[in-house]
Amino acid sequence: MNDAQPEGFDRLLRGAIDVHVHGRPDISAALPLRGDDVAVARLAQAYGMSGWVLKSHLWATMDRARAVRDHTEDFQVYGSITLNPPVGGLEPSVVELAAAHGARVVFLPTWGNAADVERDGYIAMLLRRVSPSFAEYNDRTAIALLDPSGALTGRARAVIDACHALGLALATGHASLAESRAVAAYCADIGQRLLVTHPLHYTRDPAELRDFGDMGAFLEFANAPLVHPDGHLTIRDVHEALTAVGPERAILSTDVFSRWVPPEPECLRMFVEQLAYLGWADEQIAMMVSANPREFLGVTA
Repeated sequence: MNDAQPEGFDRLLRGAIDVHVHGRPDISAALPLRGDDVAVARLAQAYGMSGWVLKSHLWATMDRARAVRDHTEDFQVYGSITLNPPVGGLEPSVVELAAAHGARVVFLPTWGNAADVERDGYIAMLLRRVSPSFAEYNDRTAIALLDPSGALTGRARAVIDACHALGLALATGHASLAESRAVAAYCADIGQRLLVTHPLHYTRDPAELRDFGDMGAFLEFANAPLVHPDGHLTIRDVHEALTAVGPERAILSTDVFSRWVPPEPECLRMFVEQLAYLGWADEQIAMMVSANPREFLGVTA
């Protein structure tokens, strides 16, 4: 494999942790992704990476993470849970049970978030293809993180409190901009580690992006929107956002979700190589793919 790659192809990924990896399958067995979890994990090792966070929009991934760890050597795979309706939504007991089962990351609702339902998100479209009754279910079970006054709901605060008590990392899922702001402010108050996922889906205003960093949150910039046929972002959009927030508060991930893209390690390599081309230094890239993910996860090098 190395002979087919540029010399030093692994240079920018040594020690990297991808905090947003969808295993196979996620949405449906009829919608396979790029390859077997273990095979892709071994490929990631060959690229110099140190680990992954496995995410699913439907089910907890702790068992899957354990299975991949058992079949790889010196590669850390972290399990997670996404608080969509199938697992009960905003339930602190679910967070506690997930932690007892080995979860490291809790994602707030994605397709189950009311804001995502309102805008008819991409994942909901895929789920409607495999579940004839999904549209009605999605509308009926939509989860809002804010009450009518614009404050975080009690259930949202309880979930964040549970993450904090258990030392888990928290990510915003498909929260709206207003929801993400409220979550970030609450996390700042209690000292909860937070990743704002997909911020460029909602704003490209440098001041708004910097506000999240000022509140102590990390901002995730994923490669997936850059390689999707219907994507509306380019690498230069990411470059400009990173310039606004600085590498100290940024995390680079893949979140790739389709057969038409390479496996995650190659997607991440393409991502960081393009940023290097645009002028980002090796040590800045290392911060965004290695040091910051570790700080977010609460793990040591």
